[in-house]
Amino acid sequence: MTIAPPDLVFPASHPSGDTPSKMHKSLLQAAILPEQTALNAWRKWRDSVDIETLDPQSHHLLSTLYPNLLRHGVEDAQMSRLKGVYRRTWYVNQLLARSFVQVLHRLQEEEISPLVIGEMGLVSTIYPDYGYRPLYRLDLLVPYSQTLAAINTLEELGWTNSYRPQPGDRFGKNPLPLWRVTSPNDPLCVPIYLHNHLFSAKPQSYTDEKLWTDAISTEIGNFPAIVLSPIDQLLHLSLQNNREGKQRPIYWLADASLLVQALSEESDWVKLVTQAQRYEIVLPLRYLLKELGEVLNLSFPDWVLPSLNQMAIAYSELLEYNLAGDRKLLLLKAQLLRLRQGLKRLFVGDFPG
Repeated sequence: MTIAPPDLVFPASHPSGDTPSKMHKSLLQAAILPEQTALNAWRKWRDSVDIETLDPQSHHLLSTLYPNLLRHGVEDAQMSRLKGVYRRTWYVNQLLARSFVQVLHRLQEEEISPLVIGEMGLVSTIYPDYGYRPLYRLDLLVPYSQTLAAINTLEELGWTNSYRPQPGDRFGKNPLPLWRVTSPNDPLCVPIYLHNHLFSAKPQSYTDEKLWTDAISTEIGNFPAIVLSPIDQLLHLSLQNNREGKQRPIYWLADASLLVQALSEESDWVKLVTQAQRYEIVLPLRYLLKELGEVLNLSFPDWVLPSLNQMAIAYSELLEYNLAGDRKLLLLKAQLLRLRQGLKRLFVGDFPG
């Protein structure tokens, strides 16, 4: 693994330049923060927008906003509207959970070990109930060796798939491979995404097994399920949050803030930083935590950000997240490393199995 010196890789701001607007920031604060800070942000946001013409991302946060305002005793003409949004979210998510449980149950019957990740994993662990956050997709991680069996099982349940793998196919050619399948009988039309890897650090088998080892138990619609630990959920979210060319939803910051609050022990933070280096996602985590501090005034143990700043970074990580900026020599080295890895896979074979 080729390493870049730490003093070369940290621009002053997020490389995407994609930061929340003032109104989005106020709404996030009103939905997430406690007491007077939330109330002040709520009044500022309410007086500056037309609730009838909100953008989709702002509308998403209304489900989280309502219970926070209710908790602080807010009496406002808009509360009945917000309550309606919250109750609809709860109802739709209940239907999704019921449908998802059928998939989980069938996979377990086929001796496949699904790990719930993404939005359903968040709603079933860090949010108090199904009304707090709308769901747009369902994500499952299955062991690499069980990918084909999982796809076959979903097809038997009536799901369709744009990619039909064959028994001899090699999976895992991309860092985060997934297959989209959509149920023709589901009026909600929410897709399931199957993943067979989450983080791409080598050796892949160890990285994959670690996720199941650290996973936690929960219930989805009264059905026992296994989900990512809060630490791995936060690392996965930081990975998504920093992918090049992808627009970053502002509500990911709401998700991330609750995951941070779930890290109650010093040992949790030690493990988070250690795992970020192990999975080669130091930069994504560093930028996400920095943004949480700036937008939501969240605080962390005082050693965390300095530790992430001091860590050496793999050139492959620099290239993956497009964080080399205008440092042409550094970027060239990262590109050469990626080229060498591509040639190795082409002529030698570097696939997980």
